[in-house]
Amino acid sequence: MANLKELRIKIGGIRAIRKVTAAMKLVAGVKLRKAEQRALASKPYANELKKILATIKRENLAKSYELFDGRESVKSEVLIAFASDKGFCGNFNYLLSKKLKEIITERRASGIKIKILCVGNKLYQMLRHALSEKESLELVADFYKGEVLENSRNLAARVIEEFRKEAVDRVSLVFTHYYSAMRMTVGEESLIPLKREENKDITETIFEPSADEVLENLLPYNLGIQIYQAALESMASEQSSRMRSMDNATRNADEMLGDLTIRYNRTRQYGITQELTEVVAGASAVAND
Repeated sequence: MANLKELRIKIGGIRAIRKVTAAMKLVAGVKLRKAEQRALASKPYANELKKILATIKRENLAKSYELFDGRESVKSEVLIAFASDKGFCGNFNYLLSKKLKEIITERRASGIKIKILCVGNKLYQMLRHALSEKESLELVADFYKGEVLENSRNLAARVIEEFRKEAVDRVSLVFTHYYSAMRMTVGEESLIPLKREENKDITETIFEPSADEVLENLLPYNLGIQIYQAALESMASEQSSRMRSMDNATRNADEMLGDLTIRYNRTRQYGITQELTEVVAGASAVAND
């Protein structure tokens, strides 16, 4: 049985940890509210832009666009994966890593060469020793520092250039979709080619100046917006995971403090009882003498 000094040290240590986890929970909650507002405010715009482009009828176009339709033969693919630069966010990075490994296994079976662009140092550290020589891994450093929208546009311009140089045949996003603080899902989304959707609207659409010029300008712009939206949703998901993780850690600390306090009181009471027993026994021995 641990003595009173050891129990006091443990109780003091857990109380200190509890203060840290409780503070981190509050900080994550404040950051979550800001990140959630940004992610949910821009989501309708990003979704509507993607929908407009995805439902453009091919007969309205004078030529084909590889950014729109993709290539017939896909031999290489870039996966842009959004994770976190910091830890203490529960299974946020683990679920992303698990999803990526599933995608990589699927692509290997299809003979597609994979390149992963990691936005988030934690995911990069998790994957750097898990991939084979067939896949390449690169960290997009300092993405979350500075202006995220500008960094998203630069990343979009980079993958478009690689696509046009035929260094890559397909580009996809892997990130955590944010719906609410309690609902998030890790998913994959195609950037190049743009996933086509059926246009059920029978109304004829008139493009000004033309459908081709609209696509010429909006396709690269859309890539930057979709990367930006993925970054915002990933940031909100990270803070939500961190807040819940720190809340669980604080609750666990409370339970441990309760158990240790009971043990401390029982040990203390046992010591007092033992001392009283010894005093009574000594007094009885003296009285008998």
